[in-house]
Amino acid sequence: MAQKFTVLLSVFICLLGSSARAQKFDSQNLFYITNSKKGIQSFQKHANQISIIVPAAYHMGKHGVITGEVSPKILKIARAHHVKVMPIVGTANQDGIHQFLNDSSAVKRADNEMAYLAKKYNYYGWQLDLEDINFLDGSSYTTFYRKAAQKLHANGFKISMAVVKFDHEVPPPGHSSYNRWLFENWRGAFQIKKLVQIGDFISFMTYDEHTAITPPGPVAGIPWMKKMAQFLQKKQIPMNKVSLGIPTYSDYWYPAWNKGKGAHSTRSEISYEHAQKLLNRYDAKLQWMPKQGVHYAHWTMPNGVFNWLFIEDARSFKKKLNLVPKYGFRGISVWLLGTEDPGIWKVLQHRVNPIHKN
Repeated sequence: MAQKFTVLLSVFICLLGSSARAQKFDSQNLFYITNSKKGIQSFQKHANQISIIVPAAYHMGKHGVITGEVSPKILKIARAHHVKVMPIVGTANQDGIHQFLNDSSAVKRADNEMAYLAKKYNYYGWQLDLEDINFLDGSSYTTFYRKAAQKLHANGFKISMAVVKFDHEVPPPGHSSYNRWLFENWRGAFQIKKLVQIGDFISFMTYDEHTAITPPGPVAGIPWMKKMAQFLQKKQIPMNKVSLGIPTYSDYWYPAWNKGKGAHSTRSEISYEHAQKLLNRYDAKLQWMPKQGVHYAHWTMPNGVFNWLFIEDARSFKKKLNLVPKYGFRGISVWLLGTEDPGIWKVLQHRVNPIHKN
């Protein structure tokens, strides 16, 4: 009887192991990187878990001239580990973007320069990241994206777009003036159904739920991210062409003063390492927000003012990563290498098979 029980127990354990292995899912793991030392070191160490590296390296001016370069160190690591390189070309100047989008010669110049640089450096393609776009320029941005896609596809390159998060066709109720400002200047320009059809995929930036101009809160709470995913599904967006934006930086709120704004509350995007130093310095205790899927802490400064910290760590990363198979996303777009909790790599290793094909 004991022997029979042992055999059954062994079979049960094997089944559990098989079930755990079956929980792994395929994901195209896109990571953003700058030329920071920590970012490059992280890329070197974890390149085998990265499908596409996206250097935030190029800037586009109002005349369509593209400037910048990808660090040779990043290119060397990518080549050694067969990681695709898809740099960002972007800007966040509303007046400059408006002038660019309405200048046909500037648009043509940008298209030609992207094709030239992609061929010269053997890039996988480009990701466009134009932010602070007036909603009235939405059609012009879509037209530019279509022309850029035609040019790059004709030359054998891919194209994607970083899309600012939104979940309403019009400004939602509540805090109406703030939501109207967000819609008119940040969210309303993205004609998402058309953009998905034109390009190879989009990176949907579901982070920055709270910003320097809001009260403290999560970088990207789970209910917020689910709401974004459900909005995309309701719009009948093919989810296999959407990469889920996941943050690895943490948000720190504190009072500040500068000559332009005077005294005001603000926040800084900080690394996990920096967040740990703050917790240690102020002997702050972490608390878990189950519904939001995030750790937070607050402490009182000598002047009696609360400082707030919302931390993105391995536990919150796992919660967000679970949304990928749940909603059928093609993978993840993670901002930013070098700021992460080192524990996220074990989470990825246990949960994800990184996709390196098209």
